[in-house]
Amino acid sequence: MKILVTGAGGQLGRAVQVTGQYLGGLEVKGFAHGELAVEDAVQVRAAVDSAQPDLVVHCAAWTEVDACEADPARADLINGVGTENVADACAAANAGLVYVSSDFVFSGDAESPYKETAATAPVSAYGRSKLLGEEAVLSRGADRFWVVRTSWVFGPGGKNFPRAILNAAKAGKPLHVVDDQLGSPTMTLDLARAILDLASAEGEPGVYHAANEGACSWYDFARATLDLSGMAEVPVARMSSADLDRPARRPSYSVLDCSRLTKLRGQPMPHYHDALKRYLDQELDSP
Repeated sequence: MKILVTGAGGQLGRAVQVTGQYLGGLEVKGFAHGELAVEDAVQVRAAVDSAQPDLVVHCAAWTEVDACEADPARADLINGVGTENVADACAAANAGLVYVSSDFVFSGDAESPYKETAATAPVSAYGRSKLLGEEAVLSRGADRFWVVRTSWVFGPGGKNFPRAILNAAKAGKPLHVVDDQLGSPTMTLDLARAILDLASAEGEPGVYHAANEGACSWYDFARATLDLSGMAEVPVARMSSADLDRPARRPSYSVLDCSRLTKLRGQPMPHYHDALKRYLDQELDSP
């Protein structure tokens, strides 16, 4: 299978490439944003026509939530129109498509894990732009087009929450972390494997949720990161989202029901504690 990865310079894009090479039998070609600006329809069509992939894994996105809030038109251009461009190019080339979406398409008002069929109601410009991307993919009605929603992504390379916590702790900075947002931390390598499993199994088209098992607050996530890194003595103070006072509102509840994907794969994704330990083992061994 020939796979083209957009956003290949990001955490997830790199993980898809590494996982594809590990699995074998897959020819993976990645384009970072500097090589392929998805908001440029001509560039996208040329890249897909040249690569002739069987599958495109569309990881490219503008994910800076607060920056999106300040410039919603740019968010819509990259995450919405950009995804529409990718979907059009895939449809023309008869290629499959996996679009990586977000828990931010939900309001966060739920009290139990969100199913794929739950009503969407984004509360931020970023969430609205990701929903535009979903609508672009699903409106094509293609047999091999999938939307994969995920949450709280972290992994080797790039900026992520565990790395920020460790850097702050090592620098002796005080740690204050919100405890009123709940979600499921998701490691890029596990997510990449789930995405490729979905595409290989050619599951029914539509929306799937993919996240590591278990749920926690950002405070719990920070505490687990320190404990597993041998820094259990480092204190972490709790704070509320209101205290944090970010420009963009975050969903207070982001836990996803992943049972549809679990049934297709025959197994759930690993628990986030397991994923975090594997990530930290690699992170702490890095220079």
